[in-house]
Amino acid sequence: MSYTLNNGLPTQLDGHDTAPPPLPPWLKGFLVTSKKREDVAAAGREIANLCNDLFFKLAYDDLGVPASMVKPGETEVPYDFAEPLLIPGCPGSVFVALRPDNNTVNVRMIAEDLIEEADKVGAAGWTKTSHVQRLIPVERVAPEADLDRLAAKIIDSHFPRVKPGDDLNKKLPSFRVHYEEHSAAMHLRKMDVEKKIADMVPSDYPVNLNDPTTTILVSVAGASCMMSVVTGYASHEKFHHFHIHSAADLSPKKATVTPASVWTQPGLAQAA
Repeated sequence: MSYTLNNGLPTQLDGHDTAPPPLPPWLKGFLVTSKKREDVAAAGREIANLCNDLFFKLAYDDLGVPASMVKPGETEVPYDFAEPLLIPGCPGSVFVALRPDNNTVNVRMIAEDLIEEADKVGAAGWTKTSHVQRLIPVERVAPEADLDRLAAKIIDSHFPRVKPGDDLNKKLPSFRVHYEEHSAAMHLRKMDVEKKIADMVPSDYPVNLNDPTTTILVSVAGASCMMSVVTGYASHEKFHHFHIHSAADLSPKKATVTPASVWTQPGLAQAA
């Protein structure tokens, strides 16, 4: 399968004197960064190729529900394919969207599985992400100016309010907020964003800055804000920064040849 990377800018606009438009708010997938800025397109293709691999998709698509019987909001919807998209105004990152847009897959689990597979295979065989630096799951996207509304949706789905009659002995997960920018169109102060979002979480959930159960990830890339809630993101844990390893990372000797992904045509993986 081949891909055409879309930079998201209408052809009649000049990106040099026009504020970058945000990504569509219905997207769901991954924010991908590359080891070298010039390889960001290749990094996006590598992640898309892995997600489109038949055997990998079967782990998430075997739901047994015909498309004609899908009920929005009730039926689980698998993803059909992954598509890499350039992020307007953000040359160092790419967004890999899972299609269709109404899919219900867990992007956090997919990112974790890819990272665990890279570590398990190790330097002996993992060469499919030679350009990828980080693979950050994204549950929801919104324009940067709509950060508050986006945060409210994420918090409502992951941190429900404790109601009278709920099991008070049930331990609620602790959390922290992590904010980062990737060529943000509008610079925001990290501490201000993190405090504001933390204050939106119901007070029943404890804050833990050092070893939280969950982490609310907030990333601004270009004019788009992306959010998700993840586990294992503390500095001593496996999924810190969602760094994905390649053979060159894991081998004592750095690889001298960058092999193409087995899911691409020869030469595509090296093209930026």
